[in-house]
Parts: sequence; C-alpha cells; structure tokens
Amino acid sequence: MTGKLYGVGVGPGDPELMTIKARRVLESVDVVCAPDSGREGRALEIVKKAVDRDFNVLRPHFPMTKKREVLEKAWGEAAEAIYRELKKDKDVAFVTIGDPTFYSTFAYVMERIKAAHPEVEIEVVPGVTSVTACAASLGIPLVSGGESLAVVPAAYGIDNLELLAQNFDTVVLMKVSRSFDAIAERIERAGLSGRAVFVARCGSEAFFSSDLESLKGREVDYLSMILLRGLRR
Repeated sequence: MTGKLYGVGVGPGDPELMTIKARRVLESVDVVCAPDSGREGRALEIVKKAVDRDFNVLRPHFPMTKKREVLEKAWGEAAEAIYRELKKDKDVAFVTIGDPTFYSTFAYVMERIKAAHPEVEIEVVPGVTSVTACAASLGIPLVSGGESLAVVPAAYGIDNLELLAQNFDTVVLMKVSRSFDAIAERIERAGLSGRAVFVARCGSEAFFSSDLESLKGREVDYLSMILLRGLRR
C-alpha cells in the first residue's frame, strides 16, 4: 500500500487563479514536493498564499541546465525521494507553476515513478497556463475562429521562425529570458517586430508587457514570453 501522488498545477502566479480542486488537494496531502529550481519554488510561494496550513515540504534540487545526463540523474533522485514518502502511505503533491503537463518537470518525474513503481496511483490536477494568462492579461484573444496556435520553447532555438509565421496565426515563444537579445534580433530580421509583444509574470500582480526594442541589453524576467499575433492577416 502506498500513498497517492498528485501533480498539481497552481496557475501562473495569482493565488486566486488556483483551481478549487488544487486547493482541496493541497489542504489534504501529507507532503508537498516543490523542487528547488526557481520555477517550482515560485509555485510553493503561490501555495502558501492560497492555502492556510503548515506544510511538510520536500525540496529536491533540479539544476538549471540542458545537459541531459545531469537532468536524468536529478529526475531519478527526485522520483525516488518522492517514492520514499509514498511508501510510508503518505499522499504527495508535486506543485508546479502553470499546468503539470505544460513544460513541467513533473512529467519527467511521473514517467520515472510509473516505470519503477507501477503500483503508485497518480492523478494530475490541471492549472491555468501562462500562455492563456498572457492573453488574458493583454485583453486579447489568443486565437479565434479557424486560427491556429504554435507554442515554441525558444531556449532551444527558433531557426524555423519564418516557417512558423507562415503556418500559424499566433506563435508563443516560451523560455526567452536566457537569450532574449538574440531572439529579439531574429524576430526583427524576420520582419515580425510589429507583431511581437514581450510579456512577463502573466496572471499576477507583477504583470509587465513591452515592445522588444526597449528591452534589448536588459535582463528580463525568467517567467516571460514573447507573443507574435496576427501573423497571417
């Protein structure tokens, strides 16, 4: 007999955007897992604002790197740390900003627990994503009618930007903070600057938006993205 594992999306930043189900789960679990990697640390901040209780917190370290072997090791260690709590018949909630199925480390941990410990019951509680919160904060539709949408992790390259602009009405570039200037220059070379808006901290009181030119040479927030809208009009 083991406890149950929950992957809980806590939304983009505003505690009021956490779902009722997420709050209910967090009010009842024995352990909250909030890995120490920046993004999930912010998820724990949201949880503490939304749920009035003391938490037993598990904080495995996830390094900020693209090196697969380093990440594989961290994911495996986190999965086993979580399982040690589960086999004590404790329910564990892995909290993630946004949604657990949308560029979340939870997906990697869940895969490893499923493979090594198939007896564990797992439930994913969806959350409001930063992409939808972005459009809401700007007061615009993300897509409408027959329009199409592409979401791209820009930190891994946008060599196909022109092709994306030809085939999608809206393109959302995620993870732009690490190489913002290079991404902005690529957008400018593609002639798309007039269609682009930078947004950060969507769905929170710290929401910020800007054109790209005025941010060149500046450090931009980790929780940021670039929205390219109306590309095929």
